[in-house]
Amino acid sequence: MIIKKFFVLVICFGLFGNAFAQTTPKNPASTRDVSPELKEKALSLLNNLVRESEQFSLPLNRISARINVADLLWESNEKQARTLFQNAVAELNTMLGQIPSEVPEAEEENYERYAILNDVKNLRNELLVTLAAHDPKFALEALQALSRKNADGLNFFEDDQALELSLAAEIAAKDPKQAYEIAKKNLENGLNYNLFSALEDIYKKDTELGTKLAQDISSKIKNKDSAISSPYDYTSNSNKMMNSSAMNTATVGSQRAGSVINVWEVQSFLDTIKKLNRQAAKDKKPNLLTDNEIKELIGILAQKYVRQPYLSSYEVSKIMPEITKYFPVQAQAIKNKIGQAEMTTLNNLMNGQAFQIEIEDKSADEILQIIEKKPVAERDELYREAAQKAFTDGAVQDAKKFYGRIKTKREYDYLDKQIDTALPLALAEKGDLSEVRQTLAKLKSPEERIEILTALALTVAKGGDRKTASNLLDEARSTYSGRMKNRKNLASILQLAQASAVLTPDQSFSFLESNINYFNDIISAAILLSEFNDYGTVKDDELRLDTVEAESYRNAPKAVQLIKNLAAADFEKTVGLAGKFSRSEVGFFSRYRIAEALLDPNAEENEKNFQSNLSEEQYDH
Repeated sequence: MIIKKFFVLVICFGLFGNAFAQTTPKNPASTRDVSPELKEKALSLLNNLVRESEQFSLPLNRISARINVADLLWESNEKQARTLFQNAVAELNTMLGQIPSEVPEAEEENYERYAILNDVKNLRNELLVTLAAHDPKFALEALQALSRKNADGLNFFEDDQALELSLAAEIAAKDPKQAYEIAKKNLENGLNYNLFSALEDIYKKDTELGTKLAQDISSKIKNKDSAISSPYDYTSNSNKMMNSSAMNTATVGSQRAGSVINVWEVQSFLDTIKKLNRQAAKDKKPNLLTDNEIKELIGILAQKYVRQPYLSSYEVSKIMPEITKYFPVQAQAIKNKIGQAEMTTLNNLMNGQAFQIEIEDKSADEILQIIEKKPVAERDELYREAAQKAFTDGAVQDAKKFYGRIKTKREYDYLDKQIDTALPLALAEKGDLSEVRQTLAKLKSPEERIEILTALALTVAKGGDRKTASNLLDEARSTYSGRMKNRKNLASILQLAQASAVLTPDQSFSFLESNINYFNDIISAAILLSEFNDYGTVKDDELRLDTVEAESYRNAPKAVQLIKNLAAADFEKTVGLAGKFSRSEVGFFSRYRIAEALLDPNAEENEKNFQSNLSEEQYDH
């Protein structure tokens, strides 16, 4: 973990943006208005990267580089991109064949085996999902070529069902019929959350096939051979042996007919159906499942909850309103089983869920009107829920408005502090000069002032007032101490580079060039620590590209816009800046990100998604 945190500071073009300055210039080049001349230069750069991708000594680096480059190259040179993908499949197949066997009671050997296996699994997933977006048939052929059976005849890769369904979601855009066939085949092994995602994608492309798949899933749930299980089944001593067997079946992926279906999966399927039915109503299309078919599924859950030995209010709260509507007798039995002590929790959960549905797609003013019609005793909690949702959605000013309506606040509630911390940047991004000036007076550290001033400068520049924007940027520059000693200083430099890239590109280049040696020193120190502690970031003197990639995106959620603005100002200088990194692996990925920013119309969205996934992984760990 130490090495990871070190690399967050410096890796790659990720330096040219940072997690604290998520501002978007108002007049930058967008992903779809890159000039033909600039695209031509980016394609030339990409062709150089094709050659560079073969120069890595680590097989995992060569495979990763080929995948990234082939993905970008497909549109302009499909034949060469196919060759790169084929080479990646062949080398990955070789790596797969070299995975050592598990050695009983040999911890060190098995650790190395698991590390190699994890690398192969990650590369395999990346290769197949990337390829499926271009050629679904090719992706399925690659999946078959990269599959293995263990001694028991089961899949060597336990998550192949989920992976195949992920491929189906990609395939749906080009071939919904093939995606349906994949989903239908996987349905034989049981329900899977990826299956519901595939259902949505298939339905969007082909209403008839989507409806057919929904019917297939519904029939699977109602099949007498399918056992509906709950996590709480496994707490019952009387059913311990039976449930242990059921868990085993589910864990292996329900390889036989008569699979175990979890109550959460049924509820998730119903949520998906309701969502798609709402869309069908808007599009004036037939529902995927009728009210009676949905009622039948709810009845199956109601019977399950009545029979099972233990119930939690959290387990039944989401479906309880519908059970009460359709099956009042079972609803009362469920409430009796939950007990009076849990009923308050259950009612609160149900009220909260109903409120979230009620305010969906509503404006802040409409939400306020909804809350003001509720009983006075409920309003404080509803204001807080609305504030939390607004804050999570990035509507910080709305969150402040909602939170300010609470009359009796919780004793320990950090939401208010979170809102106040995020508010200055939100005001700056809105471009309200007077409000930001009042906020600046309250900020103590120069780093905070730089963050707000640069964000405000970008917003004002978008409005066309470049003179005021330049003055704000000058004020931010004068606030910077001029010495980089810690991460806060690094954040300030990157924020200044972001704003300067729009207003004074030469100054942005200067900020970055003057600190390249410092960045290289920290990279070298990080690598030294990695080798000393055997963290695995460096192998055979080569830095792993997956580390470079992850830390680049982790540290630069808005790097695409910065790269595009710098490249528009001076393409050769931007590429030259990337070449100043002392590590060739970092230089390669820097140049790749330049090509990606200029050639991929989805680069900004991909960057955002990658960043979001990394944040979730960090939270999970």
